[in-house]
Formats: sequence, structure tokens, C-alpha cells
Amino acid sequence: MQRKRQNVTNKMIALLLAMQLFLICLQGKMRIDEGDSMLEVLIWMINQSIVVLQKVNRQEKE
Repeated sequence: MQRKRQNVTNKMIALLLAMQLFLICLQGKMRIDEGDSMLEVLIWMINQSIVVLQKVNRQEKE
């Protein structure tokens, strides 16, 4: 029972992290549409994605 609950929790966390990445991409598109340079937005997106990757790494260690 405990293992099954942990598996569901891990899948939910993975889904939420994927949604966060999707929202980063969406916000990046909106920033480009507002006139920000593509390079500036790309750098911003990379910085935002690093935070998500750190969360994934932390999750894997647990």
C-alpha cells in the first residue's frame, strides 16, 4: 500500500513538473510576442528550466 501511494505521488510530481515546463515555454512565447528579443527569452527560459531540473534531481534523491 505504501509503495503504491509513493508511486502515485511520484507520478503526480512528474506531471506537475512537466506542466511547469510547459508554462515556462508558454510564458517565453508571450514574452517574444510582447517584443523581448529571442536571445533574452531563451536565456530566461534556460534559467527557469534549471530550477525545474534541480527539483527533479532532488526528487530522484528521495
